Amino acid sequence: MSETGPQMEHSQPAILIADDHPLFRDALAQMVSEGFPEYRIIEADSHASAVRALDSADPDLVLLDLNMPGMGGFAGLLSLRDHAPATPIAVISADETVSVVRQALTCGASGFIPKSMPKDHIVEAVRAILDGDTFVPFDLRESRPRAVADDPEFASGYATLTPQQRKVLELMIDGKSNKVIAYDLEVTERTVKAHVSAILRKLGVTSRTQAVLSAAKMLRSS
Repeated sequence: MSETGPQMEHSQPAILIADDHPLFRDALAQMVSEGFPEYRIIEADSHASAVRALDSADPDLVLLDLNMPGMGGFAGLLSLRDHAPATPIAVISADETVSVVRQALTCGASGFIPKSMPKDHIVEAVRAILDGDTFVPFDLRESRPRAVADDPEFASGYATLTPQQRKVLELMIDGKSNKVIAYDLEVTERTVKAHVSAILRKLGVTSRTQAVLSAAKMLRSS
């Protein structure tokens, strides 16, 4: 296992893999390294080492096992979410039940990746989350009710958006990319990705497209 030291180059983007099973952690690190060679890989094997890595490495994404020492299941996810609110966290788990997926998303996860997924699908999931989307497996996504513009829950979620998140959503509706949104709002692209992830969670949707289509329809009808 490796943890970031002060000699590491912090200008290079990083992905934190937090899992206490060495064989799986090594295999996942290899997958991510091959799929995203521009990212350095940080590793942790407990809640405490994950917190240290968040503080020292400031990763762009966390791939998190809920069952590491010190995690306490979803309590650990909430703790890490509060510790680094701008960092997307994807739960990666062997428990693929719908209730676990929904609880993970409710607790602020930006995605849920089953450990049983094929290598290329895991890479696609990581890419989607890095792009600001929320990822859940297709079969589990189908079991969730789709948010539509006239859905009271969708409208309630929209009401919880901050003024900055509403600006980001309006620019998404205009078809602008994260890079262009960052330029328009004079913020970093990473900040935009964090806003997009928060928008999807609050609206109860799992893709940028679904958020844009439903929000556009709701705003046109209001």
